[in-house]
Amino acid sequence: MTTYDSSAKIFISYRRADSADICGRIYDRLIKHFGEAAVFKDVDDIPFGADFPRHIETILAQCAVMLVVIGPRWLEITDTEGRRRLDDPSD
Repeated sequence: MTTYDSSAKIFISYRRADSADICGRIYDRLIKHFGEAAVFKDVDDIPFGADFPRHIETILAQCAVMLVVIGPRWLEITDTEGRRRLDDPSD
């Protein structure tokens, strides 16, 4: 029998513009199995006013699993200036 440490977290990383639909379904399945507190999914789980980079680093330090979803347009997604987000080191 497999046991799961309920204090460990699963971090889902993805680009909303590319794979939001599939990540929503993955998230739903994960929380059904492990519970909502065990799964972290992007900006929906960051408190208002929190320091974004610091909060992400804190959550990542608590994670046992990081699930990175790369959709079909991942390489092509651009910012408002038309630059690929992949080329931005702070993205």
